Parts: sequence; C-alpha cells; structure tokens
Amino acid sequence: MELKTQIVKPEGRSTVKRILSVGHMQFPLGQAQVQRQLLMAKAIMLEGYAVTVLCRYGIHSESDKIEKEGFFEGVHYVYCSGTSVRPAGLIRRNMLKIKGVFNEIRYYRKYSKIKELEGALVSTNRFFNIVFYYLIGRIFNTVTVVDNVEYWTSNYNIRGWKRLDKFFYDRFYYLFADKIICISDFLIRKVGKSKKSDIIKIPAITDFEKFKINSSPRLVTHDYFLFCGSKAYFEILDFIIRSFELLESHDISMVLVTEQTEKLSGRIGGSNKKNQITVMSNIPYSDLVNLYSHSKALLIPMRETDQDKARFPHKISEYCAAARPIITNRVGEISNYFNESNSYLSPAYDSSEFTACMKKIISEPREAELVARNSYQTGLENFNYKSYSRLLIGLFNHK
Repeated sequence: MELKTQIVKPEGRSTVKRILSVGHMQFPLGQAQVQRQLLMAKAIMLEGYAVTVLCRYGIHSESDKIEKEGFFEGVHYVYCSGTSVRPAGLIRRNMLKIKGVFNEIRYYRKYSKIKELEGALVSTNRFFNIVFYYLIGRIFNTVTVVDNVEYWTSNYNIRGWKRLDKFFYDRFYYLFADKIICISDFLIRKVGKSKKSDIIKIPAITDFEKFKINSSPRLVTHDYFLFCGSKAYFEILDFIIRSFELLESHDISMVLVTEQTEKLSGRIGGSNKKNQITVMSNIPYSDLVNLYSHSKALLIPMRETDQDKARFPHKISEYCAAARPIITNRVGEISNYFNESNSYLSPAYDSSEFTACMKKIISEPREAELVARNSYQTGLENFNYKSYSRLLIGLFNHK
C-alpha cells in the first residue's frame, strides 16, 4: 500500500507524525478488536502518518512465533515487556507487566521528545487502562482518543472485580478521553452531554481487498450455511443449531467457525443433524475468507438486548465484503444499514423465523444473488476502512 507524501514540518520538528495505538495485548493475531485496531492504523497511515502499536506484555505462545517488535501489514508494533510470549511463572509474568508499563511511558516520552507524537488511540476493555493513558497523555500534552465498541455491563457473564471495572467503564470512560469513537448510535447516546461534540461514529470496518475472488479451491465442496463467532456466545451457537435443525433440506450443511468446546460438542452430538454440522477452529484468515465467499448464506442473529443494540459485530463487515446473502435481525446498528434489498431480516429472534429465511434463500437462488450484490455494495460504501482515514486524522488535528 503506497502512503501519501509526508508534509515537511518547520525546522526543529520531526517530519514524521506518529499516532500510538495502545491498550490491547493481542496484536497482530487477535480477533475482532485487534482487526479493528489494525484497520484503523492502516487508515491513519493512508494520510501519511506513522503508527506504532504498543502491547504492554505478551500473551501469545511460542508456537505463534511473534517477534517482540516488527511490522504486520506495514504497521509497526512493539511488545513493551520485551517478549510477545506469556511466561509460565506468576512472578515473572507480573514483573514483565510492570516492565511493560514503564516502557509504554518511555515510548510516549521518546516520540514526544523528538516532536513526533500526535496522539494516542486507545482500544481497551478495561476502565483503569483508559485512566492510565489519559494521565500519560496529559503529561506529554497529547490527544487521547478512546474507541468504544461495547456496552460492557450488559454482559451479565462478567462477575466480581471485572464487573466493577465494566461499571466504571460504561459510566465514566468518556471523562478520561479528549475525543471518542463509538461503533454505534446506542453508545453515542450513553456519552455525557458535555462530550457530544467530541464524538465520531465508525461502524464495523474491514479490508475489502482481502476478499477479491481468487483461484483457491473451495474448502467445503457442498452447499452450506456459515456462522462465525466466539465460544463466549454459546446461546447464539445454540440458536443457530436449533434453526438449522428445523430446516427440512438434507442437501445443505452448517459450518460453525468457532472453538470446539465440550459444551458445543455435546450440543451437536445430541442434534438430529449432527452429521451435517461441521466445526472449524483456528483456521488461517485466507481460509476464513474462502469459507465466507463460497457459502450459501452468512448468519448473524441479533438479540433484542442492550448488548446487541450497542455492538456491531466485526464479521458483518466481512460478510458484506464476501458478497454473500446475510441473514440477521433488525436490531441496533443493523437498522441503519440493512433492509430487505440487501439482507434477509428475520422479524424476531426466533428459530422458526430464522429458518424461514434459510428456506427462502434455498428456494429463490436468483433473488439471493441479487441481495448478495446489494450487500456487497452496502459494505463497500459504509464498512471499507479506507473511507475513514480523514475522519480519524481529524480527531488528532483538532486539539
């Protein structure tokens, strides 16, 4: 990807303008939140800025083979603890966490001293991380932008100290941010009135270039519906399986891209369609694109909950890029972008209604292809990361 020519700054100031991307520890192999972090970095770089992703400490295994510092798709990253690998010993882990904190501050100081530092983009699910980066930003007189993608207290599976942290996050995070990015209108409405002028919305985004049709053979040769999601959403996985069980056709299968847990294995083992359900885990991104692009349809149920109204699943943007029909529900951000012309909208979060959409795709293939083309166009217009480069840079240009 060719970057634009950088503007020469007055004498005494570095010609490089740098944004630090901080707060998350999984770069570059994490899932949705890391993909968003990567794509925002690439969008910023389109405007001639440099980006450095700071990971405080390592959480990967040796087999991941991630260097402590390097470049991924052109984006510079550093593991501040000195290693990307999670150590086995408790004492060593905690020592490296402390080292990581101090080195994060050192990187702020380094780039501030040579007058490169333009700001920090914070992506984290921990409230006290936001406070930490806000205070560092104040020390080094730089802009702190927080990217919020979840309404955390709506997830009732979070307990104890973590739930207290999420309580503070949802209610006070915007007080510790100079500028804010929200993924949904729901989250924008939750921000205090004093910060309304400092917010932009960036929905789920993806790199459409990665979805260009290639000559790779199909991974699954027969027809299939596909759902991709975290094991944490077992309720959704169960819903997908129930909907598929109601489908009378025996000529189509279901592929679930998720972690194969004991709970999921038990659920599939008791299904009357167990022989038509396949679980695929830990597959390369190129294989995931292959599965998306050759599916009969892509499924993403949305519940009438605050959690689903607030979030905007990353895979929706990928589903659009794959140019396949999408089955979902008119909940939250879905209503802002999708209708009957570019998706199949189940009237309710109900298995029989979802199954009816599957049946329609099978029985009306020409109509399904038209819907798929419209879905792609919707995604290209709204979810292409390249469309948000100037909007992102604007957050750092207006201090």
